[in-house]
Amino acid sequence: MSYSGATFQGASILVFIHFKSEEEKYDFLSAKVISEMLNIPTPTVVKILGKLKKAGLIVTKEGARGGNHLARPINEMTLYDVFHAVEQGTELFRTYRTFNMDFDNLDAMVEKGISSLKRAEKAMEEELASVRISDLID
Repeated sequence: MSYSGATFQGASILVFIHFKSEEEKYDFLSAKVISEMLNIPTPTVVKILGKLKKAGLIVTKEGARGGNHLARPINEMTLYDVFHAVEQGTELFRTYRTFNMDFDNLDAMVEKGISSLKRAEKAMEEELASVRISDLID
């Protein structure tokens, strides 16, 4: 399975919470408000918020004045933090090692291909780690 759009949606949610907190209109934002303002279905927002909370990127509060709030400033969060929170365990490239062919060096060719794909994924992760959420709005 390839990556979903949840990383972008998660980053958008964090930026939205940041702006609303900066305006001091909201201390905690409900999933419904986030959903309506970002035009993301509420069940998707709830799912992403749960993953962001589990990763320690947001905190939640129950009750009438409850909702979601940033756990730390956005200059202390990276796109990799969001990516890791929402795409846990998902591989970018699906690979296979079982072929019904009798080739000289087949195993070596397969391993070289897999190794190359893993390096590409690692490079992507390093790039995401170099981008702070605050960089998205500067």
